Amino acid sequence: MNGIASLSDEDISRIVKSAHEMLDQYNLCDSCLGRQFAFLGRNITNSERGRALKLYLTLVASELIEEGHKTEGIALLKTVATHGNFSGAVATLKKLGINVDPVQACYICEGFMEKIGTFAELITKKLNNWEYRTFLIGSRIPEIVIDREDVLRAKFNIKYGESIKAELNREIGKRITGLEKEVNFESPDILAIINPITQDIEMHINPLFIFGRYRKLKRGISQTRWICWNCEGRGCDECEGKGLRYEHSVEAFIAEPILKVAEGVEYKFHGAGREDIDARMLGTGRPFVVEIKEPKKRFIDLKWIQEKINELAQGNVEVLDLQYSDRATIRNIKALAQITEKTYRIIVETKDPVTLETIKHADEVLSGAVIQQRTPKRVVHRRADKLRIKKVYEFKTTPIGETKLEIIVRCQGGCYVKELCTGDDGRTQPNLSDLLKTQVSVIELDVLHVA
Repeated sequence: MNGIASLSDEDISRIVKSAHEMLDQYNLCDSCLGRQFAFLGRNITNSERGRALKLYLTLVASELIEEGHKTEGIALLKTVATHGNFSGAVATLKKLGINVDPVQACYICEGFMEKIGTFAELITKKLNNWEYRTFLIGSRIPEIVIDREDVLRAKFNIKYGESIKAELNREIGKRITGLEKEVNFESPDILAIINPITQDIEMHINPLFIFGRYRKLKRGISQTRWICWNCEGRGCDECEGKGLRYEHSVEAFIAEPILKVAEGVEYKFHGAGREDIDARMLGTGRPFVVEIKEPKKRFIDLKWIQEKINELAQGNVEVLDLQYSDRATIRNIKALAQITEKTYRIIVETKDPVTLETIKHADEVLSGAVIQQRTPKRVVHRRADKLRIKKVYEFKTTPIGETKLEIIVRCQGGCYVKELCTGDDGRTQPNLSDLLKTQVSVIELDVLHVA
């Protein structure tokens, strides 16, 4: 009797009596009967538990008949045959010359727990439309089904049962694991949710995340796509019908080829901070994550797509070190962007010539300085006007002409280095312009390193 045989006589008597009472009042399939005792015994399915209980009751009924308690034995056989749809009880009654009435549907599930194989086939057919490594099965059980089981459990004081949802999800999943995919309860590639009554299936496809670093090799390219403010993307004379304020963007160069290969519906580009449109991003590049929504393809040759992106970008942008990632990486790179050390190369022009002594003094003041910056005037229309406190680790200036200077700055992420040089009408303190006692204009800016 599998799990039942390992229990004490008292346990068996109590379980069998409870099963008998349930079947006496309700039609129950093997799964719905066995599920009421789900936490008794191991390595046995609820369907096997229910069938074992029905077999045990059939044997008890047969023994009663053999010992002269024919009326009681036949009544028990009829209960198991008609309310339990148990073929063994039906056959035993037939041998006694007794035909039973047709069996009605299960009181709890109305028969859908006997269609698990069918559900698994339907879901598998849906899954075949996507590439994936991990999956999870869910279900939407109608409230009336859950209410019926709750009524039964309250009536018979059931203590060892599990939910019908848990059983249905598990048993379907066990059949799908034959596809050599792994169940993942935390963050599966695909979540399939079935309504066992209507057999409708919802497919929830988790995004594909690809991490890398990019170098922006030319100026005049925005990091993200800027929709034309005048036409809001519809196309107008101002944007020459393109719907974009700037023709090229880093995200389009990188994400659109990945989107096409992954056959997703859309993408999001997540950068670890951003550089200005007129700045280059050099050195080891800036970290980013491309998020592809509802990808049909996940098994992408990252080396190949990296080469393809670089080829299509035609020297405007270059990507490095592509690798599969996750949502946690997005949170990390965004959080660290405001504190991670960055290095810049800046070419500035001064209104008046400055002495080496003045330059040296400015470098000494700004190296190691704590900078107070209000949101720059050039971006305050789209960012909150607040005070930022940032650290400058090193500030080194080299004259390259009578009024031109090359500056290397190592500073905390989120520091506005242009305003560190110009002063932004006093909104950044201290600043190079005040220390040199002349107006400073930024001519070129390059990001050399992002940690």
